[in-house]
Formats: sequence, C-alpha cells, structure tokens
Amino acid sequence: MASDAAPPATIEALEAQLSYLINRLASHGQSRLGAMLKQSGASLIVLRTLSVLHIEGGLTINEIAERTFSEQSKASRTIDSMVVAGLVERHTPDNDLRRREVVLTQAGRKLLLDCWPEMELFNALVCKGICEEDLATTRRVLMAMTANLRP
Repeated sequence: MASDAAPPATIEALEAQLSYLINRLASHGQSRLGAMLKQSGASLIVLRTLSVLHIEGGLTINEIAERTFSEQSKASRTIDSMVVAGLVERHTPDNDLRRREVVLTQAGRKLLLDCWPEMELFNALVCKGICEEDLATTRRVLMAMTANLRP
C-alpha cells in the first residue's frame, strides 16, 4: 500500500471508490429484497439456499455457506430451521457415508417457485433504465472483481 494513501475527504471521493458503491448496492439491495421476500414467507438466506440446492442438488453445510455468502454457523442454523419447516432434508449419500448432504424437498421447491417472481421483480428494479450492453459489461466486470478476491 502506498505510504501517501489517505481516506477520502469528500462524499464524492468516497462514492468514486467502486468497493464503496458495491457495498452500498449490496446493503440497499439486501434490505429491499428482504422486504419483498418477506411477503412470500422467505428470508434472503433461505432463498439463496433453496436456489443453490435447486441448481446443484445435495450439498454439505460448508458448501451451502460458501455459495450463499454466509458464515458456516449461520448457514447451519438456517438449515436447521429449514429442516424443521420441511423445506430441506439431510441425508447421507450411498457412495460416501462420511458426507452429510442437504437436499431440497417438494415444499422447498414450491417455496422457491413461489418466491421467484419477487426475484424477477427485484432484478427488473435493479436493472431499470440500463441498456443491455451496459448490463453485460457490468456482469463481466463484477465476475472479474469476484475472481480477484478468491483465494
């Protein structure tokens, strides 16, 4: 890090930093999406969990935590409550008796399908007024930034 680096002196300078804008977008987005999903009876972490299980099938709690951007302890508590609610089940695959996987139930699949229109509305809100070319560039840049942060 440069020895002459200093924190931003103005709001404009702070907002010129992409990391600040990305965090602000994530914070506002999670708050707004959480409120939208509440109407469907799901939280953001529940919907993320349902989504990754829908796509990938049986996953361990650690794999779910990684894919849902949550700490392992929070993912574990969420899975516990989802098991009680009948949204997911735990099982041990026949080919690896050491592995404990979480799988989607029919009730979990139904909740995901019931919530998905809210996700589509949210995505439309976030992308409103932005041309497809800019959205494609944004996706590409965000994927590159995400790759930069992976260990």
